[in-house]
Amino acid sequence: MSGDDRPGEGATARIAQFVHGTTYRQLPEPARHAARRAFVNIVGCCLGGARHEIVEIATGALLPLAGAPVAGLLGRKERTDVLTAALLNSLSSAAYSFDDTHAKSILHPSGAVAAALLAIAEQQPMRGDDFLLAFTLGVEVASRVCMAVSLAPAVGDIGWSQTGITAGIGAAAAVAKALGLDAQRTLWAIGIAALDASGFRAAHGTMAATWIFGHAAQSGLRAAILAKHGLVGPRDPLEGQYGFASLFASTAHLAYITDSLGAQFEVNALAYKPYPCGVVIHPSLDAALAWSQSGNADPAAIAQVGLRVHPAALALGYRRHPVGVLEAKVSLYHWVSAALVRGRAGLAEGQEDVITDPRIVRMRDLIHVEADSNLGAQSAALIVTTKDGKQRTIRIAANKGSIANPLSDDDLSEKFRGQAALAISSEAAARLLQACWRADQLSDVAEIVRQSRPD
Repeated sequence: MSGDDRPGEGATARIAQFVHGTTYRQLPEPARHAARRAFVNIVGCCLGGARHEIVEIATGALLPLAGAPVAGLLGRKERTDVLTAALLNSLSSAAYSFDDTHAKSILHPSGAVAAALLAIAEQQPMRGDDFLLAFTLGVEVASRVCMAVSLAPAVGDIGWSQTGITAGIGAAAAVAKALGLDAQRTLWAIGIAALDASGFRAAHGTMAATWIFGHAAQSGLRAAILAKHGLVGPRDPLEGQYGFASLFASTAHLAYITDSLGAQFEVNALAYKPYPCGVVIHPSLDAALAWSQSGNADPAAIAQVGLRVHPAALALGYRRHPVGVLEAKVSLYHWVSAALVRGRAGLAEGQEDVITDPRIVRMRDLIHVEADSNLGAQSAALIVTTKDGKQRTIRIAANKGSIANPLSDDDLSEKFRGQAALAISSEAAARLLQACWRADQLSDVAEIVRQSRPD
């Protein structure tokens, strides 16, 4: 493991100094616009998930235990304390697995970072440009730390949730920036949040998998508040002996944390999901939808479906017959079947009536999946054989929503409106969407939370 052990010069100290010293003026316009896109997307996801079952359960359980009601919940009428608001809003953002993805590391950073910042913004007024800067830096820290323990040549363990172990660190850095902490206290905030890093993939398919996102937001916010008040963290929490990198990677690559810092912004590497399911499923979904939307596509005529996918798609989407909506979110077999039978892949296709539809259950049994290490994570090949013996092959080189085939601003706005409709009126959604696109021009970013409150 690499890392500079001299005080103030290691990877953690360097990124803490970067967070403290960077100004909004130093952000290139492409990074600013990428941050606006990320914010539009994640606020929409919070609205879409605001009434999800897991959010209802968590809200009912935690609000009676909460402190002073000083912070709002996106898409809901309740108010609560800042730590609980951060948790519940981040939970909402991930409820339907419709959030963003850092394309290099398969991290989902924006929910935890935005939720932590919006919670503190209601207690401490924050201008929009300050918010967008802190948000961008939080995404930067989370993404770079995640790459350091998961992206080759680093060797991490696929059992850990990348979001669980790194999004809280990004949230801590973001809040530290928003609170105006100096570099030393920013380092402490990062270290305290790193102590809370947790989350493993055995939770996939359960409510606890979404809880990981809420915990990350709350732990990051709490870490920054503690650091502000003088709670001292470890000197070199990311790179030090027995520190974060040594725990979460058998081989870390700490250069990812500091290389091109300030010249290359990871917010530009965020991709946005057109489908509410695990991102590794999306290339296969594109192929299935292309087949179903072609002329004369008859799902009843299918005899066999072959799929070649990146190994991670099979490793994470292995459930052939998911039980319930949570397992279905990460089932490659279910989403491909739903797309072939229904010709769509929206929120409705993840619901119980579709999961148990006999036509889709039958289709899942016809699918054979092969992991192909020669395929990229954004690629897939679908081979449909019909009962008359004919075959059709559809290859996807870069799935919709990937960096190579991104959603447009209009696509993100349409996605926002579709999710906002689950929580607020179309008129309120239009106003809120406009405010999100111009977030850096707002005099008080807490206006976003206030505008999201249902009538």
